[in-house]
Amino acid sequence: MDILFIKFAQICMMIGLATSLSPSQASVHDALNADRAQAGLASLPVQANVQHKAQAWAEQLAREDRLHHSTLTDNINTNRWCVLGENVGYGPTSLGAQNIEVAYMNSPKHRDNILRGDWTGVGVGYATTADGSRIYTVQVFIKDTC
Repeated sequence: MDILFIKFAQICMMIGLATSLSPSQASVHDALNADRAQAGLASLPVQANVQHKAQAWAEQLAREDRLHHSTLTDNINTNRWCVLGENVGYGPTSLGAQNIEVAYMNSPKHRDNILRGDWTGVGVGYATTADGSRIYTVQVFIKDTC
């Protein structure tokens, strides 16, 4: 039975249905899903298809130490998507990812992304600037069926 579960998990990883997160990435994911739960919405699973993009974009933002959106369709490792969305934010490292999530929820457009009911998955990114003073978070949302 354990061998079947391991094989199933490997197949899920290969097709983008699951991925593991660092503790920092998990803090972004947990905060997002806590807000969704508070609104009566289901948690969004991490999808490898957009996870890589979210993390890579967070790292680029931290390297540049400049906030801007990505070209959403770049580096999406699947052609099975209907709608994509993105939240990007930053804040002082001392306040953590939860502080950025609060800012997202206080912004109508970011809040709409987080609370949209038809997303099927999410990728989350977390990166720190070279001097360690600021963190950048990225949330890439996907609806993979039309």
